[in-house]
Amino acid sequence: MNGKHIVKINDQRVRYSFELVRNITLVQGDSGTGKTTLFDLVSAYARLKERSGVFLSCDKPCITLHADTDWQTRLAAIRDSIVFIDEDAEYIASYEFAAAIRHTDNYYVIFCREPLHELPYSVEEIYEIKTSKRFHMFRKIYRRQKDYVYAKAEGHGKPSVLLTEDSHAGYQFYQHYYDGTSVICASAGSNTGVYSWLQKHHDEKVFVVADGAAFGAEMKRVMELQHQFPDKITICLPECFEWLILKSGLLDIPGLGEVLDNPSDAIDPQRYFSWENFFVDYLVQQTAGTHTSYTKSKIHSFYTIRENSGKIVALISANMPLGNE
Repeated sequence: MNGKHIVKINDQRVRYSFELVRNITLVQGDSGTGKTTLFDLVSAYARLKERSGVFLSCDKPCITLHADTDWQTRLAAIRDSIVFIDEDAEYIASYEFAAAIRHTDNYYVIFCREPLHELPYSVEEIYEIKTSKRFHMFRKIYRRQKDYVYAKAEGHGKPSVLLTEDSHAGYQFYQHYYDGTSVICASAGSNTGVYSWLQKHHDEKVFVVADGAAFGAEMKRVMELQHQFPDKITICLPECFEWLILKSGLLDIPGLGEVLDNPSDAIDPQRYFSWENFFVDYLVQQTAGTHTSYTKSKIHSFYTIRENSGKIVALISANMPLGNE
């Protein structure tokens, strides 16, 4: 299962309409915001179809998993469907749940109040439900600004530190690009390490570059820290470093434009748990055996040539010094 899928569901009281574009979608919010109502509508239709008094339109079956369900047995039998999961289901935060859905061909809509750290979900697929009379729709909680920035440090002056979550090719790339400038490059080691690093260096002006495709679970606490130090932290979240390379125009790959414009159609969730996984694999495969050969462990010199590296950095550089500053 891949692609985009529109779900429309209503009864006589309320109407929901939303589009799903990735395999994992989180719907957050306090009590009374419409999460339970939506889940109950899908559940009623899944059990009783038209006899439920609910109308549901979607090109894929919509199924629910409840908190008291033998979820592992039930999930093992579900194929090519959109699975809605109750926020009271404690198993959604477990490693066992993440492992169970990793190679399935379903899409998952998970209702929750807190981040799910075992799942690699995108900052772009975290929603709240907004209501206008009887109409309900999904609205992104974190909205992207120019150049993939989600929060920009207030005041004047450029950041003095560029922080990556990556300690391999991405970090090596930025370290090479900013070598000999006033910008210090640092690595948090992982996406979970970004928050800890920022806590320890909150007195420095930092430009964070992390992989938005799998940063969803970290976003809440990193944004809270940014609100605490609004003049210090800028948060920039492109899909991933490999996506920046592909987007930069450096590589002449047949069909690349279609992949970048419609990644939902190209990415099979059975093979790739997140879009980050796909773009890494895609770049490695498409450049294998060429003078642009890419590996995750060590950046190829082709990408660090000033003319080439400048094209990559230009995609996110509106709030950063250029390499010659």
